[in-house]
Amino acid sequence: MTIRQFWFGFFTYFAFFAIMVLCAFTFGQASSFDPSGYTEDELFRMDIETVKPRDEVPFFALMPQQEYESFEDLILRGQPNLVVRVTLEERGRCRVYDPTGTYDNADLNHIPPGAKIPPASLYICTPYEAKIEEVLLGDETMFPEGDYFTFWAPYGMVGESAVRYADTPLFWEEFEYIMFFSVLDVEGVGRWYDLTHPSSVVEIMPLDERTFSSLSYAGNRLFDATEYDTETLEELLLSLYQGNPYALNVPKIQPVS
Repeated sequence: MTIRQFWFGFFTYFAFFAIMVLCAFTFGQASSFDPSGYTEDELFRMDIETVKPRDEVPFFALMPQQEYESFEDLILRGQPNLVVRVTLEERGRCRVYDPTGTYDNADLNHIPPGAKIPPASLYICTPYEAKIEEVLLGDETMFPEGDYFTFWAPYGMVGESAVRYADTPLFWEEFEYIMFFSVLDVEGVGRWYDLTHPSSVVEIMPLDERTFSSLSYAGNRLFDATEYDTETLEELLLSLYQGNPYALNVPKIQPVS
């Protein structure tokens, strides 16, 4: 081996080693997760997205949960008594919330002996403070513009327990949505804002309030006829309701056992 060959081999080996160290450092840094660049809401959303969706409808849904073929089917057969444009101003702490009155926030995995009911962890919800921006359908004296209510989204995490349901959208703080509710008053529990269908909600586009997007696969089917235009949605909603009017009162029911 000549001196030239020796130094050529040495520098080749040294360059290869240096490149490997540089790559390991670079890609190692890139693959590490730095939460400081994300908002609390974004981090919460990332955590929820890791939860495998359950195929069932939310266990705490009080209205019969049906599959609707179209927007017309949602209105005429689902008969929502409140269609409202809201801003979800603030997300609260996840907790067990059960409008049937069966569970509380005690033991998430406790099932009473002999009872054939699901564990309380399946009733974990995320509360959002919703501000009413506009009532598209419903009793405006009961739901005035500017008023607030708590919407319990059927997903959340408490300790090691987490739940999320298929076709239920994930929400952002300070975003606007149009929601289709079957509102009920549950004796001893309070008013329950039950989505007529888990997918019966759309998100208003921040840069163009005339348009919106559906947030799930089932939602695409429900809102395709609206052309994802807010004016078209309102016109179609009004036309369907006027052609086939139904009661918009809020039913009072007993807690379901």
